[in-house]
Amino acid sequence: MNETTRPHPPYTSDDLLRLAADLPVMERIAAWCEEFLCRPHPDLGRGGSVCPFLPRALALDRIGFTVVRTRGRAVEDIDATIAAYRTVFLETEPTSGPGTLDKAILVILPDVSEEDAPVVVDETHRRLKGDFVASGLMIGKFHPRSDQGGLHNPGFRPLRSPVPLLAIRHMVDSDLPFLNRVDDPVPERVKFLEAYGERFAGAEASRWSELGRAALGEIREGE
Repeated sequence: MNETTRPHPPYTSDDLLRLAADLPVMERIAAWCEEFLCRPHPDLGRGGSVCPFLPRALALDRIGFTVVRTRGRAVEDIDATIAAYRTVFLETEPTSGPGTLDKAILVILPDVSEEDAPVVVDETHRRLKGDFVASGLMIGKFHPRSDQGGLHNPGFRPLRSPVPLLAIRHMVDSDLPFLNRVDDPVPERVKFLEAYGERFAGAEASRWSELGRAALGEIREGE
């Protein structure tokens, strides 16, 4: 029996209660993806959609939405739950070939208030980023009060989402600016850049890979 003919397991009463609570927030984020990330913006500083990756990924139905409830849970428990989606992501089809770059998982955190998001989401991202990058993955942080500017217009705020969330996807060569941020501690930047180099070792040389090697060399010279 293949995936298209295998029946979905029946929903239990608990499943229905969870879906009733989670569906509205997932629908809100899906609408934000369509209405903001998939469209051009006059303040973006370049042509194309705010997120160049998302229109194709959505068209291929390869964006997964999930909700993680955090209220009353220990930080370590929350981190472990989100970290587990690294394995979920890697095991989600397609698991090989160019199509792997067209998939992502959005981990939505609706229990995190707008006021707490700059601390909670940013710190969760900081704790988890190293392990994701070491696996050749990126984990992005989005929330209503994000102050991170765009690459082409520092005054633009592309990471402001209506609900806090973390986004998981495969690393691509143009991710270098996110791995060499001056506000990250130097030891972490070195690890990120080393992982970046390993990810694209043997790949056809590109402007980004050359910049990655140069950035790592500059940091090591300054140590």
